[in-house]
Amino acid sequence: MTTSAFQKAFPNIVDSNVLNNNGLLVFWYQPWVETSNSAAKLHCIWLETLNDAFRHEIDFLATMTPVYSKLTYCMLGFNGPLTPESVASCYHQIAGEMTEATFNRMRNVSELSEDFKERLWCEL
Repeated sequence: MTTSAFQKAFPNIVDSNVLNNNGLLVFWYQPWVETSNSAAKLHCIWLETLNDAFRHEIDFLATMTPVYSKLTYCMLGFNGPLTPESVASCYHQIAGEMTEATFNRMRNVSELSEDFKERLWCEL
C-alpha cells in the first residue's frame, strides 16, 4: 500500500482508515459526478448554440460580400456609364438583397433562442 504525500507530511492528522474507506469516496463522488455531468451538458448546449450563432454570422457575411462587390462595381461604373437611372437601379437591387439578407439573419437569430430553450428543456 502506498501513502500519499499528505499522509507522510501529517501522519497524526490523517487517519488512514478514513482515507481508505470506499464508502466515503462514494459518498463524495456520486453527487459531484451528477452535478459535474449536468454542468458539462449545459456547457455543451451553450457552446452548440454559440457555434450556431457564429455559423449564422458567417453565412450573413458570406451573403453580404457579393452585395458589396456589386455596390463597388456600380459606384466605379464597371457595369456601364454612370447615369442617375443606372445608379438608382443598382441601389434598389442592392438594397433589396441587403434587406433579404438582414431578414434572414434576424430570423436565424430569433430561432437560436428557441433552439437553446428546447435543448435545455430536453436536458433537464
